[in-house]
Amino acid sequence: MKIKFFTILYVLLVFSQGVFADSPATSTPFSEAYLDIPLVKMAQEQGVLNQEMCRFLTDLNISIDQKAALVNALGWKFEGKKNAEIFTQYLMKKYRFQTKNLPIYALNGSELMCLGYLKLLDDYFHPLEAMKILEGALKIKPNSFTVNIVTAIARGQVAFDTDWCQIWRFAETVLNNKSLNEDFRPEATSIIMDYLILYRDSCFE
Repeated sequence: MKIKFFTILYVLLVFSQGVFADSPATSTPFSEAYLDIPLVKMAQEQGVLNQEMCRFLTDLNISIDQKAALVNALGWKFEGKKNAEIFTQYLMKKYRFQTKNLPIYALNGSELMCLGYLKLLDDYFHPLEAMKILEGALKIKPNSFTVNIVTAIARGQVAFDTDWCQIWRFAETVLNNKSLNEDFRPEATSIIMDYLILYRDSCFE
């Protein structure tokens, strides 16, 4: 009986390191291309969002790719993290929101991207809410390569259980869109694509 590539890849990517240990959200450490930025390096070392990092994520003078890199550097844990909750509380205090829950509609595209990506890494077993937030960021910043590629990672995480070809297609669409602003380091793109390209062969089964 012929064993399909899909089955082999599934065993290698999933069961070799534990369920979901290898997935779009957890295997694209593009922050490695941004470790020259002190706070990104700190985020990688500590793994927990602090006030200085929160200010970095909401600073209008900081480029959006650096913000995405800091979130990426915070990483993930199998049992989950709470960095999105920390960022939510920071935003509530910063903007003095009087509502019970964070008014997502009041955030700018960069903040939505950070919040959505934090949620994705905090709980990558349940990526749907994170993906919806990132798609909200995409509506505000449709021409940002950074927002597009982070959203593609989230979409790929959602598709992880059902359609591995789609994981590659989401990334490929972003990569081939030459109209996007080049607001992301090429080295970071390579790190992402080096992993996601593993799913390409699933499209030819």
